[in-house]
This record gives sequence, structure tokens and C-alpha cells, in this order.
Amino acid sequence: MRTGKEYLESLRDGRRVYVGGELIDDVTTHPKTRGYAQAIADYYDLHLDPENQDVATFIDEDGNRQSMHWFLPRSKEDAVRRRKYVEFLVRHFKGGIFTRPPAGMNVVMYMQIDDPAPWAENSRFQGQHRDLSGNIERQWAEVTSKDLAISPMFLDVQYDRGRDDAMAETPMLKIVEETDEGILVRGWKAIGTSIPFVNHLLIGNLWRPGQTPEQTVYALVPVATPGVSVVARESRATPDADPYDRPLATIGDELDGMVYFDDVLIPWDQVQHVGNPDHAKWYPQRQFDWVHLETQIRQTVHAELMVGLALLITHALGTNTNPVVQGQLAQLIRFRETCRAFMIAAEDTGFHTTGGLFKPNNIFIDFGRAHYLEHQHEMVNQLIDFCGRGVVIQPTKRELDDPYIGPKLEQALRGSEITARDRIKIFRQISERFLTEWGARHEMFEKFNGTPLYLINLLTMQRTEYQVDGPLTELAREVLDFGDTAELGRRAEEAQKASHYANVRYQPEYARGQDLKEGYYSSPGERLEEQLRDEVRALATDG
Repeated sequence: MRTGKEYLESLRDGRRVYVGGELIDDVTTHPKTRGYAQAIADYYDLHLDPENQDVATFIDEDGNRQSMHWFLPRSKEDAVRRRKYVEFLVRHFKGGIFTRPPAGMNVVMYMQIDDPAPWAENSRFQGQHRDLSGNIERQWAEVTSKDLAISPMFLDVQYDRGRDDAMAETPMLKIVEETDEGILVRGWKAIGTSIPFVNHLLIGNLWRPGQTPEQTVYALVPVATPGVSVVARESRATPDADPYDRPLATIGDELDGMVYFDDVLIPWDQVQHVGNPDHAKWYPQRQFDWVHLETQIRQTVHAELMVGLALLITHALGTNTNPVVQGQLAQLIRFRETCRAFMIAAEDTGFHTTGGLFKPNNIFIDFGRAHYLEHQHEMVNQLIDFCGRGVVIQPTKRELDDPYIGPKLEQALRGSEITARDRIKIFRQISERFLTEWGARHEMFEKFNGTPLYLINLLTMQRTEYQVDGPLTELAREVLDFGDTAELGRRAEEAQKASHYANVRYQPEYARGQDLKEGYYSSPGERLEEQLRDEVRALATDG
């Protein structure tokens, strides 16, 4: 495990980073970036604190103590252990103000190391065949042994999405030449989180109709590689403000951005897969199941924070005993408990993958995240309604400290059994999270970077047996006495052939191993039998 000091030193590698139009010489010292860099340095040191050893570290197969952000769960108990670790981190970051610390991004390689063979086997080359087998295993060994921070960049630039053939015209990253040394690439990757603050970019694709073989590239690339330019959005950090007035923006801003590759040579040993859009259609989305699990845990903790703020502010205002307010508080509490229920259900109905990882049920992960996105706005609005005008009319610390007006403000703004300063702290926290530019970025991240709601639903339908002649319609077909499903299946197959998009019926077998097992809708006895088989396979893998 590396120290925070070693992490900061790793960022001083000559990387080319623009933030809000300014070229940053050193992201560890510049006012726009130093806050978040220091926050992640503290994150690394958090794992070295002996008090956190049990929750934040584990002993690997070689007997070395490692950070839990590299922990591969192989049982339900392991999954629960990792969830408690992520909850610990989210609470450390004040209820999830930073959405993508290393623990939230390193997991993007979990599925790859669990089942690396399909990436090499399904690659397609422009010229001479290259053997990419072993690359993912070597890359995993590098990032874990050096305790590096990585960030996935799989989204591509928005172009003309009204026609499929426009993909070939986009300035997105593509291979311009294959050489004996590696691939020469040029173009943009559209979005990544905290990319000025990581060591390596894991570039890839989430397939779209019209994607070409040259645009299908997966590789692990150091940020400081010559020809790589990071273009981050304007920073919303306010490092010079008083933390009382800006309790979150003074800590830092994790920054999202784009990356341009200007004829960058990626050596073959850094390449994971090239040239096969069909592989991109099926497999890479499953990498993000592990990222989305982290998201679900963070959102559950964030829902808990919203409940806590609501209880505190209504108590401070003396409105908490009002029957109408109590009913509204119950809605917020139900929101938190429902988010938590999806998370626990995902663990309880998890399964073992081809490589032996215990994977929480991706159905409940996706539906849990969908529930959060569908109801978050309603819950935030309710929290702001509890505040009334107090959420926008808040004296600054300088005004409270003023010898003349300060005492008068404290007398006027004290609450029910709470001082004016503590009451204003609650207002400030709610305002910062939900009503400032800094907070708006956080909300937009949840809405889009974590996968938009419509896409969560679409991917669920593409990857599970929610078919007209599938197991979920079995009871309805029995009630209706429909009998043979051949005609239903024929129609479904014709509809799929007319569509460009993925469908669970036609996915390759290697993709099925990363999805919810067949038999989920079977009897309890059959599910228990499948669970026992999974446990036997896991024991064999461990042995």
C-alpha cells in the first residue's frame, strides 16, 4: 500500500492537464486542483491507519496486506465485507461528496481479471495477428502491486446520433496504424471522472450502432503518456472561502473531463482488446456492474444523510412534531430503507461468476439505482421545503463574528434547543449540496455519469430473461391457457433481427457467465441446489 505522499508524488509526472482553459503545471499545488489531490492523498493514508486496518485492508494470497479497493469477493460474506468498506469510505467523504475515489474506479477491472480470456480471443487485427493473452493479468499485477489509481473512459463524443453511419465520422478515438510496437491512436474520449488525479486511464467503448473496428479499442494508458491531453471542466472548488460558509467546496472538486490522444503509441502489452464491435456490444457493460454496485452503496448512504439532515432541521425549527411533517419525514425514511433493501437483496441473491467471484445480483443493483434516480429529486425538494427561506438567507461566519451584528443575529436565528451557529450549519450543508454550482455537478453526475435512468432500464431488458416467451410470462401463459410458445418466440426473434441492439437470447456464452444465473425464477428448492453448486465451484476455485 502506498502513502498519501507517494500518491501525490506520482501525479508530478509531467502530465498535460487543462482546467477551465488553464494549463496546470502541478495538480498537487494549483488552487483549482490541490484540494481534491490532498483529499485522495488522505484517502490513501486512511488505509494505513492501524485503527482502520480491519475495515480498510485485507491479506492477499501472497500474505501481503492490501487496500480493500483491490479485494475480490468470493463469497456472500466477502461481498458484505466489501460493502461495509465502501460505506466506511462514503462516510469519510461526508456522505459521498466525492463519487469516484479509487475504490469506485479500480473495480472496473474486476470482471476483466475474473475472466480475461474473451478479451484476447475476440480481438480482430488489421494486419498480422497479435497475441494479447496475458495482458490483463500483467496489468492487474502492475496496478495492484503499485497501488495505482485508474479511471475508466468508455464514453465517446456526442455527434450526429440521428443516423447510425455517423459514428464512423466522429472524431472519437480510433486506431490509425498498427505497428510492431503497438497501436497508434488519435481522437477523443468524451468523459472521465477525476482523470487529472489518476495514474492510468482504462479506455474502452460502450457500443453504439455504427461503431467501426478501428474505433473499438480497450487499453490501460498512463496519463503522462506523450500526446495525451486532459481537458477538465471548470473547477467549482473554493479553496479560499471559509469552511463554515462553504463546507464542501472548500475541500475540493473531483473534476470530470475529456482526453485527446494526438497520435499516441500504445504498446501491445498495454492493449486489452481491439477491432471487434460485437465484443463491445456484449461484454464491457458488465465491467460496470461492479462500478454500479459501488454507486448503489454510495446512494444508500447518501439517502441516509438526507434523512438525518431532515430530522435535524425539522427539530431545529420545531416542526418535527407536526403530523404533516412527520408523514413527510416517513417518506424520506422509506426512500432510504428501500435503497438499502435493494442493496441487501442484491447480496442475498448473488451468484458466482465463471472466474469464481461472488457477484451481487445485477438486477437488484440496476433496479436499486433506478429507484434512487426516480425519487431523488422528490426527496431533495422535500428536504428544501423543510428549510423554507432559511436555506438561502444565511449569515456568513464573518457576520456572526462581527462584534456588533453578530450577537443580534445569534439571538434572532437560534433554534429549538440549538444555537444559531449550529442551526446555520445545517442550512449551509443543505444549500451546498443541493443549491450551489458545486452541488449541481454532483446531481448531474448521479443522473448521467452513473448511467442515465433510461439506459439502466434498457440494459436490464437486454441482459435478462424478460422475454415474451420467457419465465416471467409462464404464470400468465398458464392462466390464459396459451400452451405452445413457438409462435411468440418466432415473433420475438424477428423483432430482434430488425434491431441493432443487444438481446439476451443472442448473447455469446462467455457473456452469460457475468449475468444473473438461469433459474432465478425457479422454485426455492432449485435455487438452493444452484446455490450449493455455486459454493462447491467456489471452494474448488479457492482450493
